[in-house]
Amino acid sequence: MLIKFSFENFRTFKNETTLSMLATTQRTLNNVLIRKGKHRILPSAVLYGANASGKTNIVLAMQTMQAIVRTGSLDRASNAAVSSLELFPFIHDNNISPMSFGVEFIKGENQFRYKLSICVESLNQTGKRTVFEEKLELILMREDVLLFHRTTDNIVVGADKKALEILKHDNPEELLGLVNSIVRNMDNETLFLTGGFKSTICKEIADVVIDFISDKIMPIMHLPDIAYDNKILIPIENLPADHFLPGIELFDAIVKAADFGPQQIGLRINESDTGKHGLHELEMISKYREFFVPSDLMESAGTIRLLHFSLFLKSFFSHGGTLFIDEMDNAIHPEITKSIIALFGNPEFNKNGAQLIFTTHNPIFMDRDLLRRDQIIFVERDADSYISTLHSLAEFGSVNVRNDQSFMRNYFKGRYGKLPYLDLETILSQGLEN
Repeated sequence: MLIKFSFENFRTFKNETTLSMLATTQRTLNNVLIRKGKHRILPSAVLYGANASGKTNIVLAMQTMQAIVRTGSLDRASNAAVSSLELFPFIHDNNISPMSFGVEFIKGENQFRYKLSICVESLNQTGKRTVFEEKLELILMREDVLLFHRTTDNIVVGADKKALEILKHDNPEELLGLVNSIVRNMDNETLFLTGGFKSTICKEIADVVIDFISDKIMPIMHLPDIAYDNKILIPIENLPADHFLPGIELFDAIVKAADFGPQQIGLRINESDTGKHGLHELEMISKYREFFVPSDLMESAGTIRLLHFSLFLKSFFSHGGTLFIDEMDNAIHPEITKSIIALFGNPEFNKNGAQLIFTTHNPIFMDRDLLRRDQIIFVERDADSYISTLHSLAEFGSVNVRNDQSFMRNYFKGRYGKLPYLDLETILSQGLEN
């Protein structure tokens, strides 16, 4: 599970910024926390901020880091997802600083910290790209063990007794020879983590880090797309004779609880499906009396999104991971969103340490019975420097954040930062005059 996500020189975030999922010493709502060893970890966090404050950039930063690690290279031709890196550095001065990303996470019983810094030429999409730095550490109870540190022209692999034991190398001189060989053939656009470290030094640890960033983190920029990004597949041998799967308990429960109607909603083979690789792609279908109708012709878009998302969440909770969603409540009713937050904060249901981080404008989630103060995070952008910063509600003094007061009421009083204001009447009036 995610402990910290750091980023620097990315879009509106010029300075190093850390989104921490470590709980503070707050005593209320301790029952929602994920316990892992010595850590008390937040199951969810809600990001607030005005338009253009930088909320979306946090999700985009994670998406960008993930794309680079999945690709293993900065090469433009290798993956469309890394084709626009030159558009991401902070743009409002002439800075030439590296763009950096870092994750600290727990996988199994181990805690890792991985940092990646890259250099690109801002706005020049044909410019040179270079991996400036990579660093991987294993975090132990009493020490941080360096596993490798890669710079533009050198690689240092941990060679002390503890590091050699972790990397499963017992000959320091032989390890040094391997590293020197990698350095001689080093490509400045290729990650050491996914390249030489995985192929030559320690595949087991490389796979843990790569798999966490690639598969356990899921950034979603547009929630309705999840219906298309996560297709529903079923093995051919499990398909019923009538090709209709009505007995989806999750669908039945939601349709009944939400009072969508008397119809039954299930899944059926997509008419364009070929059964390739022994799997059939399914589409949502509604049953009215004895008639079957594609759900997108009969049900609201919100109903279909909720049912698709419920299937996704069921799978997500069973495997664990960290969801980053931009403006989740734009696609789901706020009251249902509150129920989803509560699921992440229920240890009996969330047994695999799944986490949810999402951006919103809706202050309804500023509820002290729903979220802890350290789960409510504000994103602000300075009017003069255009630099975005993060701060949680837990960072405000006790005078402004008292548990016997309404967080939402204090928010509208401006006690947690400047509220967005736009005099549209004046702006539109001037526009009409011109």
